[in-house]
Amino acid sequence: MSSEVASSKKSINTSGVPWGAPILLTLCIIPYGWTGLLAPLTWVSLIALEFNRGWKRAALFLICAALMLIAGLNVIPGSASIQVLQPYSDNTGNLIYASFNSGKAIISVTIIAFMMRLQQSIQIYDLPYLFVAIVIPLIIALILYEPYFKISTTIITAILLNLLVVCISEEGFFRWILQRGIEESMDGWRWLSVPIVAVIFALLHIGWSSNLVAILLLGVASFCYALLWYLRRNFWLCVLAHWGVNIFHILVLPYPLPG
Repeated sequence: MSSEVASSKKSINTSGVPWGAPILLTLCIIPYGWTGLLAPLTWVSLIALEFNRGWKRAALFLICAALMLIAGLNVIPGSASIQVLQPYSDNTGNLIYASFNSGKAIISVTIIAFMMRLQQSIQIYDLPYLFVAIVIPLIIALILYEPYFKISTTIITAILLNLLVVCISEEGFFRWILQRGIEESMDGWRWLSVPIVAVIFALLHIGWSSNLVAILLLGVASFCYALLWYLRRNFWLCVLAHWGVNIFHILVLPYPLPG
């Protein structure tokens, strides 16, 4: 665990904490109301997490997780889903919204502001891992569902929002906070974080469908994301894997999944 903490400290710019960042993030209160205050609070917690060890670090993992859940679940009054374009629908039952969760948008903005201080980049030797993490769920999806390609301005907008809001915010929570925290708490049993986080991810997404086939596909995808983090420990790699699978879902699979 100590080596991972040291690695995390090396990856962050320790030349001084730019307090201008949380001040600017406070401006999130203008479009998002009181929920916007979670942005600077989460940013400060993320920064503090990288500079602490022991029980303080464990407590900060819990604080970050709590702040992200409060934002993402729209617990604070005034949080809402913001519609950008009219939904896409067709006679096959597809219904795709070009909208975003304001709470997840706040998490995403905060994560991007925080990650700008890190020295993480995707290397050429990361690409095979990314390819496998995307292709495995895609192959299973094509076995389970009949493909049906669809495209429109709403769908393109939904795909972009999916990256900027959904994938970045969810990977920030599941990978950077939840999976790292579980790994550190288990020390020599770090690998157990993969199935644990995969199950939690799937359970929190079951609202999309109660169909066992859909849950199976969701479980495979969540396992791939968790395993990718375990093997490569690269946040942006996990974001791209998540987005790649979601793009395929939106463009080719039934949306939402039946059930």
